[in-house]
Amino acid sequence: MKKGTLKKWMVAMLAMILSFSLFAIPAFAQEANGEGDKPFPTALVVWLSILAVVLIVAVVLCIKFREKIKKFFRVYKSESKKIVWLPWDQTRKSTWVVLVLLVVFTAVICLLDWGLSTGISELILAFKPAA
Repeated sequence: MKKGTLKKWMVAMLAMILSFSLFAIPAFAQEANGEGDKPFPTALVVWLSILAVVLIVAVVLCIKFREKIKKFFRVYKSESKKIVWLPWDQTRKSTWVVLVLLVVFTAVICLLDWGLSTGISELILAFKPAA
């Protein structure tokens, strides 16, 4: 199988799965709300079927391109041995800096959100006509 053919085939399969999920799944929304008496909602069965098809396709492709996959993992293993990790002390200091900045920025964003929402609410109440 040519490279272009494989890519076209995979794109077609992905487009089919996406179109099926976009158009078929909402049709089962009533059943997912508990109106059906089936043990499994149809949407769950559809998603599990899609997952099964994707897994089968992945296994078939892994078997078909076994040598390329082996080569990829050999190269990955050799490249990962070249990684130089930071010393533990520096890693711990960097982690604390990230955590502190995360907390500070979270507090700032929360205060801004609270202040703006309160201000907008007060403006709405101030300009609301009296009934």
